Amino acid sequence: MSPPSVPAANWTASDLADRALQALQTQLASDTPNPLELCSTFVCNADLMLPRDYRLHELNEDEFEKLVVRICVRWLGEGVTPFARGRDGGRDGKFHGTANAFPSDASPLSGHFVLQAKHISAPNRSCSDPDFAGLLGKEHGKIKRLNGDGICDHYLVFANRKYTGGADEKFMKDLLGLGISSAHIIGVERLHLALDDYANIRETLPNWLDSSPFRFNPDELVEVISALHAYTKDDPTSAFDSALDFEKLKMPQKNKINGVSDEYYKQVIVAQSMPHFDRVAQFLQNPRNEEFAALYHDAADELKQKIIAKRAQFGAFDDIFVFMYEQIQEKREALRGKRRLISILLHYMYFNCDIGIKQLEENEDVIHVDA
Repeated sequence: MSPPSVPAANWTASDLADRALQALQTQLASDTPNPLELCSTFVCNADLMLPRDYRLHELNEDEFEKLVVRICVRWLGEGVTPFARGRDGGRDGKFHGTANAFPSDASPLSGHFVLQAKHISAPNRSCSDPDFAGLLGKEHGKIKRLNGDGICDHYLVFANRKYTGGADEKFMKDLLGLGISSAHIIGVERLHLALDDYANIRETLPNWLDSSPFRFNPDELVEVISALHAYTKDDPTSAFDSALDFEKLKMPQKNKINGVSDEYYKQVIVAQSMPHFDRVAQFLQNPRNEEFAALYHDAADELKQKIIAKRAQFGAFDDIFVFMYEQIQEKREALRGKRRLISILLHYMYFNCDIGIKQLEENEDVIHVDA
């Protein structure tokens, strides 16, 4: 057995297995086996052997759909039609023919394939979550109709969620009951394996070389900031009862829990942003701004989840404010003359408990000396 001919950086899981087996056979055939030689095969390539998290939740829907298309071109063939909006408003990809290697090289499927991508921007979600069952259920009518029209033999749905065997039986029973020949749910584990195998595909990921702790879409906040600027420009001053709200929210305790420094809180949040919080609240509560309030809450929810997931990559929470500011202010043209509102809005999110931890769990209140 010869070693893989491709560079080690591009080895697949199969290449690694071949290499390990070859090293083992060499050592067993030797009169003086050297355990260190065998270990080095694995140690030198430990980063390749350990599962990699490609952070697919950081992609937007369009980026995830493009990833799915690239993988389907490898699995099915060049005839894959990219995702396009159908008459029902849904977005489907298509393929007609015999697959290159799906579900395997030995037994490729043939016929009409319908492809769907179900992306979620939150990490660590599962196909067993109730919302995913709801998403699939909404597609049943369309799948049945397409099958009746003779243009859906095989249904493939790709999701950046963990796919557990317990969910498989129920999903498959429901989908196959629609009359199609086969149904396949491709979860995040299988997507990661595909990215392990296809270097040219993983290198197209927008966050492949991104060293940022997390990515988020600032467009919604840019819209809110622009509308807030228009709302406040005629009346830049506002009253704010800081003592009342300060006591109500117990900010010293929240700052301690989240790691906001006393200096940053007093010199930046209180001194520069807090005088404008009342106007922000008025803007978001105004019925005429319902659309912008929804954008605000969507953006805050995305930020909250990603901050929690990546909190360990930052020091003080002050650094998180700086990171978010820098990410948003890259939209330079749209925010010309409005950038100071970036910090005001982010600080308002924190003060209003839309981001950050409100309080420790009861059993976390005590710090043990032995810990």
